[in-house]
Amino acid sequence: MSKHVSFSLKAIAGAALIVAAGSAMAAAEFGANIELDNTSRSGSAVAAGSDGLSQNGRVEVGVSAKVGADAFVAGRTSFLTQKGGTLATDDMWVQLGNKSGDVKLGRFEGADLFPLISDTLVNHAGSVYGTNTLRGRMGSEVFHAAGTLNLGGSNSLEIGYIDGTKNSVAAVGAKGLRAVASFGAGALSARVGVESGEYAPIGAAPANKVQGWGLTATYDAGSFKLTGNYSNGKQDAAANNNKSAYALSVGVGAFGAGYVAATNDQAGGDVKVNTAYAAYSIPLFGLKGASVTPAISSSTAKDSVTGASTSENAVRVRLNYAF
Repeated sequence: MSKHVSFSLKAIAGAALIVAAGSAMAAAEFGANIELDNTSRSGSAVAAGSDGLSQNGRVEVGVSAKVGADAFVAGRTSFLTQKGGTLATDDMWVQLGNKSGDVKLGRFEGADLFPLISDTLVNHAGSVYGTNTLRGRMGSEVFHAAGTLNLGGSNSLEIGYIDGTKNSVAAVGAKGLRAVASFGAGALSARVGVESGEYAPIGAAPANKVQGWGLTATYDAGSFKLTGNYSNGKQDAAANNNKSAYALSVGVGAFGAGYVAATNDQAGGDVKVNTAYAAYSIPLFGLKGASVTPAISSSTAKDSVTGASTSENAVRVRLNYAF
């Protein structure tokens, strides 16, 4: 039995234990959804064999439970059956704390410092740094813990540590610290954070260092939502490797669109990446939880040193049913 399947079976077993405990003390919550993507990609930035029409998807099943009001213990597991015939784990974590703060351990993602509205399809022709390298969900043996201090209202401070040194797949390892402060007042919210460490493969010579900071702010008025992001940092072993990126995305009802621009420094110049995307979610036959989302993405990357330019254009139709 592969480690991948073994880990997934452990996730299912963990879910069963959570449900068993919850039956006596708290009601377990179940959720599931089906997602099927039909995608066409073209352009010089697309790897050979990855262009043209493709289809992939998964069924996600999640179980969560929480015991206690002030002091609490919570847990969640979600596993995926994928179109390729594999079984995988998405989230698998336990959380304990009270209204003042909590600690989460397991497989999960920390606060997003580069969120995009309606990001059904956002394919970049080059590298875009979003201060999310140490955010989480890496491999089966990666240690990940995050403590959150609640500062009142919608204000909080999250400090996370991830260590993929023992990860069986070195290519997805990471090790370092990440801190994110979140603020909120009415329709306005913001996050600012930093990360510092190294990423795959761990222990490489020279090491792949990551060190940067990011800021995101959102205005959410229900049917209208606007988000802006900025990130800046270093993400590899090269001497001239500063990376910066900003994004602006908007959602109006079921429609969402955005623009992302990045500049990646290199010896003698830089590489500029520009990406625009849009998506529109349409209810399917008026059925609750069912939708179809057509989406488009167009991106270019231009090297100022060589003058070379690459591109990727993509179209996707996503079918989704949550139940």
